[in-house]
Amino acid sequence: MLGTLRRARWTVMSLALLLWTVESAVADPTPPPWVAGVSEQQKTTAHERLEEGNALFLDHKYAAALGEYERAVAAWDHPAIRFNIVRCLIQLDKPVEAFDNLTLALKYGAAPLEDAVFAEATSYQKLLANQIGELEVVCDQAGVAVTLDGRSLLTCPGTKRTRMVPGEHQLVGSKTGFATRTIGVVVLGGKQQRQAVELDSLARTARITRRWGTWMPWTVFGGGITLTAFGTLVELKASSDFAAFDQRIQRDCAKGCEHVDFGPRQTAQLENRIGIGTLVVGVATVAAGSVLIYLNRARTTYPTEIDVRPTQHGGVFTIAGQF
Repeated sequence: MLGTLRRARWTVMSLALLLWTVESAVADPTPPPWVAGVSEQQKTTAHERLEEGNALFLDHKYAAALGEYERAVAAWDHPAIRFNIVRCLIQLDKPVEAFDNLTLALKYGAAPLEDAVFAEATSYQKLLANQIGELEVVCDQAGVAVTLDGRSLLTCPGTKRTRMVPGEHQLVGSKTGFATRTIGVVVLGGKQQRQAVELDSLARTARITRRWGTWMPWTVFGGGITLTAFGTLVELKASSDFAAFDQRIQRDCAKGCEHVDFGPRQTAQLENRIGIGTLVVGVATVAAGSVLIYLNRARTTYPTEIDVRPTQHGGVFTIAGQF
């Protein structure tokens, strides 16, 4: 990433000499701020940890070196030690933490650093600035808890700025009585972005829903009524045909009949079976339709979560609720 690290051996080893040089310059009655209030024991501890860290750094054991540098800076927060922390963090691919520590290392300008080290630090500053983005989160609703990538960020109302690596990140706002909102934010390197978090109350997000379309149970119910009516008509026709057959038998066969045509009676019997069957199916369908109408009654539902995600075409958000 950074070609100047090839000169790391010379610059890292020179830091110890720089610290002693600064210490000797403290003959001035008003010591610089990075020396003021630091005891000899703190300086000795810092030097020891610095030497351990330098050896580990030159052996490419960056995580272990970082631990030693952090112990050194805990004893004496000298910009030169802080800059070695920056180097380790860059090697460990932690640009955000590196930028934060570099800001502290350059807090007093060039004075506490050698010229070559200061030049290296300012070049790092420009490179790192383009490798991280800044997100400003704004929330005005009292009591809303906001998390960023699963970590607590803000309790509203308030505003929070944070630096982060480029890519897609996730903001989540939650509050009792409100629909949780998840917002996907794409952070760009070297850019500043602002994202507002606002939740909708459950009452506002309420929706009237049904199991099925309104037409479906009523269609079943109406079909049952139609079948029942048809079966009733067929049954009435069968009863009428039975009566007509009986009257003809009584009229034509009062004194005896040699030949009787039972065709009309058979037709009436068939109509009777069809009518009864249709009535049974119709009544059952009416009952089923009634149950469906009851089950399909309107219900008020609330979204448990609302997703707001950036599309691949930049800047446009789509909302999808989980109900």
